[in-house]
Amino acid sequence: MQQSLTKIDSKIDALTFCMNRMTERLDRHAERLDMAESRISKVEDEQLSTTVTQKRVDKLLMLQAKTEDLAARSRRNNLQIVRVVESVNISHMEHFVEQLLVELLGCETFSDMFLVEKVHRSLMPWLIPRSPTRSIIARLLRYKDRDSALHKTGKLKALR
Repeated sequence: MQQSLTKIDSKIDALTFCMNRMTERLDRHAERLDMAESRISKVEDEQLSTTVTQKRVDKLLMLQAKTEDLAARSRRNNLQIVRVVESVNISHMEHFVEQLLVELLGCETFSDMFLVEKVHRSLMPWLIPRSPTRSIIARLLRYKDRDSALHKTGKLKALR
């Protein structure tokens, strides 16, 4: 009986040793699993913030394209007039440019509601009377008037 008890004790000790090794391995696996879960959670959070950032970038790109389109559309009605002599006594540039265009191109070129909306000189400041002339940028109210003016100037050789 004593011998049987010793055998049983040795086998129990072997089983206890195996159970302890398995418990240690299970603890290491649980620790590795916790680390993996925390890294996965961190990656998912970063992916979520990246998605939000990408949506913002897409919206900004769409707004930038829209702004560029609106800027291009606003320049659609512009005419650039060059080599007009500088004059200090022009008080209403819009009226002056309307008269100049009608005089040079004829009133039949434009519609009945021809109107110059905005006019300004550009490119460089006018410092002295004999300096080179600056361009005049005129914004016409209707793009068809601008197209008619461009078409007419293309047919003419020189305007004075």
